[in-house]
Amino acid sequence: MLVERSDLLVKEGMEEEFAATMRERGNPLLATFPGVRSVSIGRGVENPDKFMLLVEWESMDAHDAFRNHPNYGPFREILAPYVKGGAMEHFTMVTDRRL
Repeated sequence: MLVERSDLLVKEGMEEEFAATMRERGNPLLATFPGVRSVSIGRGVENPDKFMLLVEWESMDAHDAFRNHPNYGPFREILAPYVKGGAMEHFTMVTDRRL
């Protein structure tokens, strides 16, 4: 399993609209991609203009295929008006006690 963590910096004054847009359109669209197991988003407490998007993927291959999916462009268009920057990292997760 792969977890993608994206830290999204949202333009000042657009935080509430971004949160609503992600709840109503972004997360549901992202959840339709093949290989997505779960999608969640959270808002920073100390930095309310910072959001963390967590996507659980079946594999890195599923994540890589995401960029070629027909809904990739529409998903990026949802983010574009709000996001001014950020960072992304990927983590291979272990679900049992063996590392």
